[in-house]
Amino acid sequence: MSELTATSVPATETDPPVGLLRGTGFDLGPYARRLPLEERSLVRLLAEQAAERPDHTWLVFDSGPSITFGEAQALVNQVAHALIGTVGEGAHVGLFLRNQVEFLPAFLGAMAAGGVAVPLNAEGRGPLLAYVIERSDAQVLVVRADLVDRLQDLDSLGPVRTVVVVGDGDVPASIHAVPVVRWEQWVGSRPTTPARAFPRYDDPALIQFTSGTTGRSKGAVYPHHFLYLYPAMVADSLSRRPEDVLTTPLPLYHVAALHLVANTALHAGCTAHLKSKFSASRYWEQVAADGATYSVMLGPMAALVMKTVDEAPPHRMETMFCLPAPPEREEFERRFKVKMLWHGYGMTEIYPLPMMPDVIDGAPPGTLGYPVRWMDYGVVDEHDQLVPPGETGELVFRPLIPHAMARGYYKDPEASLVAFRNFMFHTGDVASYDEDGCLHYHGRMQERLRRRGENVSAYELELVALKHPQVLEAAAFGVPAALGEHDIKLDVRCREAVDPAELHAWLQRNLPRYMVPRYLELRESFPKTPSERIEKYKLVEEGVDRPTVYDGERR
Repeated sequence: MSELTATSVPATETDPPVGLLRGTGFDLGPYARRLPLEERSLVRLLAEQAAERPDHTWLVFDSGPSITFGEAQALVNQVAHALIGTVGEGAHVGLFLRNQVEFLPAFLGAMAAGGVAVPLNAEGRGPLLAYVIERSDAQVLVVRADLVDRLQDLDSLGPVRTVVVVGDGDVPASIHAVPVVRWEQWVGSRPTTPARAFPRYDDPALIQFTSGTTGRSKGAVYPHHFLYLYPAMVADSLSRRPEDVLTTPLPLYHVAALHLVANTALHAGCTAHLKSKFSASRYWEQVAADGATYSVMLGPMAALVMKTVDEAPPHRMETMFCLPAPPEREEFERRFKVKMLWHGYGMTEIYPLPMMPDVIDGAPPGTLGYPVRWMDYGVVDEHDQLVPPGETGELVFRPLIPHAMARGYYKDPEASLVAFRNFMFHTGDVASYDEDGCLHYHGRMQERLRRRGENVSAYELELVALKHPQVLEAAAFGVPAALGEHDIKLDVRCREAVDPAELHAWLQRNLPRYMVPRYLELRESFPKTPSERIEKYKLVEEGVDRPTVYDGERR
C-alpha cells in the first residue's frame, strides 16, 4: 500500500479545518493479507489452520479441557449441519455459555451454516436477558446446563425454536414450549465435512452486544471481514508466532477475550488459555502454569494484582496488554518482570489502533497512539468539524477499505444513524491529537462533568484516587447539584477499612480544588459489565441520601 497523507484541508483565517486526518500507524500485515479480500472469514481461516496444523492445540480452558484446530474444524462443521437440519440456513444462534470448549465451535458453526452468532452475557438474567434474546432474533440457544434455570425464569423465549443444552445435569424436555435437546444428541454423528460454501466477506457474521454502561445494550452487526480483521491486526501488530501461548481471565462473550486472544491465536496458529474467572491472588501462578508468553487484562485487574501479589513465580511472560495502564505501571513491570503495553484503542464497533509493540517514550497517561494507515480519523466539535491540535472533542473514525467496522446496530436504526452520521463513526469518547497526529484519551463524553464552571474528567480523578495505598477500585461520576451542573461522587473499594473523612482529606491534598468529590462511599463490590467496567449508571440511580454516603460539605 502506498504511503498515505493527511486528508484535511488547511484552515484559512475564517474557516475551520475540513475533512479528517489520515492514519500513519500500522498497515495491513501478513496475517490480514493471508486471504484475498473477498475470501476473508474466520470460518475459512479455521479450515486452513486445520489443514496445516490439525494436531496443534488451539484453546485450553482452566488448564484442563482443550481443543485442537483439527477437532475444532470437525465440530464447527457438525454444528453447521445440526443447525441446517434443525432450523435451516441463516439462523441467528444465541450462545449462553461461559469460557468452555463448545463456545468457539458453536460461534463459528453458526457462521458455517450461513447464519449469525450472538454471544450472550453469561451473567444475564431476567428482563435484560429476555431483551437481548428478543432483540437479536435468536432462533437457537446453545446454553450451559447450569444456566438453564435463567431461561425458565423468563416469561417466554420469544423467537427461539430450539434450546441446545451443554453439560451434565437434569434438563427439561421443553422450556416455554420450546423443545430442548442435549449437545451430544444434537451434534451426534453429523458429518464433519462442510455443510455449505464459505460465507462471503460482506455477509453478516456476528451480533456483538455492547457493554451498556450508559444505557441499554446495542447489537453491533459485524460483517465477516471486520470479524476477520479485528484479531488479524493484533496478530500482525505484535508479530504473533505459532509457538506463542496467550492467556486471559476475561470472558469469551466479550470482545477482548474473543478477538484479542482466542481469534488472534486462530490467525497465528498458536495456543490460547481461557480462564473461567479472574483471581488476583492466583493470576501469576496461572500465567506460569500456562507457560504463557502474553496476556490481556484490564487496568482495574492489574491494580488488584499489584495490591494483592508481592512476587511472581518464574514465568515466560514477555509482554502483556493492559488498558488503561494502572497508576503504578512501572512498579508493576519491575516487580513482575514483564513489559506492559498500553497504547492502543478499540471498541465493539471499530478497531483503529491495535496495541503497539513499543511504548512511546515519555507518553503521558491516556496516550492512544497513531491509527492504522487505512483509517481516517479526527477529533471533532458538535458540528462534526475537525478541531485544531491540542483541543478536545469527540473522537471519530472512517475506514478506507470495505466492511472494516460494524455496519450499524441490529434493529436500531435511530442509534445507528446517530453513531454513524456524516460518514464517520462517533465513538462517544473525548480525545485530542497533537501536532504529530498522536491521539490522547480524555474519557467518555458522558463522564465529562461540569462542576462550578470547571470541566472535570472522571477518568483523571480515578487515576489519582487509585494512588491511595488502600484503594483497589474507584468510580467517579456526577450527581445532580442543587444549583445546576454536577456534584461529584467517588465510590471506592478498599483493601482494608478506611475512614471516609481521612480519605476525603487525602483527596483534598492530591487534587485540584474543583476536582475534589463532595460525596464518598465505601463499597464491598461494584456492578460491572462483562468487560469489568463499572456500571456507573446503576450507582447514580442509588442517589446520595443514604447513611453510607459521606458528604464532604457537611462534615
